Amino acid sequence: MYRIHLPGIEYKQKPGRFFMKKWEQWKENAVTSLEVPPDLAYGDAVVTITGQGRVFVENYRCILKYSPTEIVILTPRGKVAICGKCLEIPWYTPDEMLVKGCISGIFPQRC
Repeated sequence: MYRIHLPGIEYKQKPGRFFMKKWEQWKENAVTSLEVPPDLAYGDAVVTITGQGRVFVENYRCILKYSPTEIVILTPRGKVAICGKCLEIPWYTPDEMLVKGCISGIFPQRC
């Protein structure tokens, strides 16, 4: 642990924390200046709703719960719960999936 001394103030900081903050700032500046979409740059999940009966989910990790009334999907930044009636997953790949049914709500949950 390093101690940073300023006049009258003492801070305790782990050595890697400073560089991680700088890396995050640099990454945010690069994303902003290059005009890269944040979901692509940070690897976020993309949920596309097409009407009341179809939802496309891109960049998910795994399916945590699957029932006719609720599907819970793990994403890189948390969970997404899709609620409704007669829900089904007609097709999926390791990166994308389609959810069909009478969808009543989509609820993101951050970890």
